[in-house]
Amino acid sequence: MRICMLHPPRAGGRGTNQVPPIGLLYLASVLERDGHDVVLLDAARTGLDGDDLLRAMEAAAPRLVLVSAFTSDVPAVRGLLQGFREALGDIPLWLGGPHASCRGPGSFDDLPGIDAVFVGEAEETLPRAIAHLDGGPPPSHGVIWKESPSETAHALVEDLGTLPLPAWHLAPPALYRGLPNGVVLRRHPFAPVLTTRGCPRRCTFCAGFRVTGRKVRHRPLAMVWEEIELLVRSYGVREIHIEDDNFTHDRDYAAAFCREALERRLPVLYSTPNGVRLDTLDDELAGLMKKAGWYVVHCGIESGSDRILGMTRKGTTTALVREKIALLRRHGLRVAGYFILGLPGETEEDISRTMEFARDSGLDWAQFAAFLPIPGSEAGEAWLAAHPGEVDGWRLFHNTDCPAPPEGISRARMKQLQRKAFLRFYMRPGPALRSLGLLRHPGATGRLFSRASAYLWGGRRAAAPWSGDSR
Repeated sequence: MRICMLHPPRAGGRGTNQVPPIGLLYLASVLERDGHDVVLLDAARTGLDGDDLLRAMEAAAPRLVLVSAFTSDVPAVRGLLQGFREALGDIPLWLGGPHASCRGPGSFDDLPGIDAVFVGEAEETLPRAIAHLDGGPPPSHGVIWKESPSETAHALVEDLGTLPLPAWHLAPPALYRGLPNGVVLRRHPFAPVLTTRGCPRRCTFCAGFRVTGRKVRHRPLAMVWEEIELLVRSYGVREIHIEDDNFTHDRDYAAAFCREALERRLPVLYSTPNGVRLDTLDDELAGLMKKAGWYVVHCGIESGSDRILGMTRKGTTTALVREKIALLRRHGLRVAGYFILGLPGETEEDISRTMEFARDSGLDWAQFAAFLPIPGSEAGEAWLAAHPGEVDGWRLFHNTDCPAPPEGISRARMKQLQRKAFLRFYMRPGPALRSLGLLRHPGATGRLFSRASAYLWGGRRAAAPWSGDSR
């Protein structure tokens, strides 16, 4: 069967956050193993939209279309599906990705043109669903059909070693020239790699468990290194971005990866742009990461207020965060911090504490995202229930729009505070120079300016979609 996979156009346009769609590449490799002909239309990379994308879809002549969407993609995808239906006729249009896993049956309300929704990890359920089209039995879980849109158990792949390597021939890394997840990049081409799936943490603002579950599962390290060797030898990759929910959750596994990197001595750098939990780091692991080729460590800090860290069940304190940042810097590692402004229950005083913490904690780079009411997360579901319709069909689901401010703070005031946080952090010679030192790839300056403009002055020119985790 000829199957077309669509990575839809980004709200921020071409060149903002541009990363090979690793989830679709895993699915494509499973389908190709089963003998299917897979076409990838990565409109997020090419910028194709509207009639141009419709013509590309018609040229692909698929018998099945699978769309992977973030919540911020929903308004664009809604219009595309109508065009696909008119042009392609009555072929199945299926939805996967973070929005599907987080919304479940609600996805049919958001995207009426969809025929089936895949929740969780689809590498095992997608082939079964395709076989069902030819008369086989339907999957027992992991798929919601439009004819009976009720909740079902999310599918998870228990043994990641059973999956083939991602279909990198469909998305050669050198084609991806925009800013990566986490923005920081020193060498091009780069490639995202997964070594584990799942996160057992219960942060109230995150819905990553809806996609990959709470149980941490590991890929065999031999398989991980087979993929990295392929990327380096066959695709010229010079930087590996480990996109796990939390690479350092299993400290021994992370240390074993670093020791293997030291043995292999590949000409690559490493980073973890999805962020690591600082409470998992110690001197030995930080030292191994530096020796193995890490130059920066991204950290999900979220808030500089201990009160808010407690309310969100983050499981850290500002004192611990300071201690671990100092540890990383002692080992010669740059430190990038992710913060969320406007978390439920926050006051302007809490937000001010976050700004001051970011300035004096030793960070080299900082990101100040506005709270998003991610469907499926505890905090997101509570906010959406209390404010029905306020995200306007998900059109306001961008952290540059500050769509969900806490009680007592207006959207406009939240935008002012977000702008102030960025300016207070970067309008100093030290952080500005250190940040530029982390962005050495060609074209970074223009893309970074576009992204910064959206955060400082509003709009969606560089708004990054949620990727299924807290970052």
